[in-house]
Amino acid sequence: MEQLLESNRLDLSKTYQTLSMLARYFFHIKGFENKEIIETLHTFMENHNPKYNPIDWSDAIESCVNRAPKYPLCQCDGIWVTDKEIDIIERISNKVLERLAFTLLCLAKFRNFRNEENQNWVTNSDSEIYKLACITTTAYDKDIRFHKLRELGLIEFANRIDNLSIRVLFAEEAQKGRIFITDFRKLGYEWRTIKGENYIKCVQCDILVRKTSLNKKYCSNCAKQNPYYSPMEKKTITCIDCKITFEAAPASRECRCEECKLHHKKEIQKMKLKRYRSKMTV
Repeated sequence: MEQLLESNRLDLSKTYQTLSMLARYFFHIKGFENKEIIETLHTFMENHNPKYNPIDWSDAIESCVNRAPKYPLCQCDGIWVTDKEIDIIERISNKVLERLAFTLLCLAKFRNFRNEENQNWVTNSDSEIYKLACITTTAYDKDIRFHKLRELGLIEFANRIDNLSIRVLFAEEAQKGRIFITDFRKLGYEWRTIKGENYIKCVQCDILVRKTSLNKKYCSNCAKQNPYYSPMEKKTITCIDCKITFEAAPASRECRCEECKLHHKKEIQKMKLKRYRSKMTV
């Protein structure tokens, strides 16, 4: 928790969760009074959020402090995933849906650990679930994939329209299983590891990363902090249309300059429109 206080930067999407955790920490571990916790959280926000305004955050901070006594901190060493649960996920036969189902399972079991009466419910936001599952998708596809898992009988939704919680229907209570999950940062990669794909743990932060070379040891963030790290220089590309040269990122697959790329896109749109009109002509 002290390391969290020393952080130089806050992810704004996680600000409220961070404040809630700090409030619980100061109440249950440090024994601070409510007034002292509020002052400490305001100081924390002032030091770590450049857009901090005490008026805007007063209600949120007071809410976190008032809720802190109800939710003591707990330490979860990890959760077990059983053979039966893995077999059920594998029967989906869709790589993306498998990662999503596995992520929901792990989150449900974690929440069961925190609350014995949880009954396999997941209350994380859709964006957070997909981020943990390592799935890049659109808002429309998010709902489609959840609907497919419901059709398979693996999850169900809450009855209330304004409640977006998801209940995992294939989770088992088990003291032991085949896999023990201890890291929840990249649950999608954890599933890929179970399936035998080539992933390694960063030697510095232990997060899972795809092994793209024999000597790869670090994730992208830790590699940049390595004193021996030197970023790849930009590469020079010759435009296939106008033949002028331009610079691009090392991993770029561009073959046209910005002007030619825009012109090419317009030509493609014209061809599509022409094709559509020809089909509509009787």
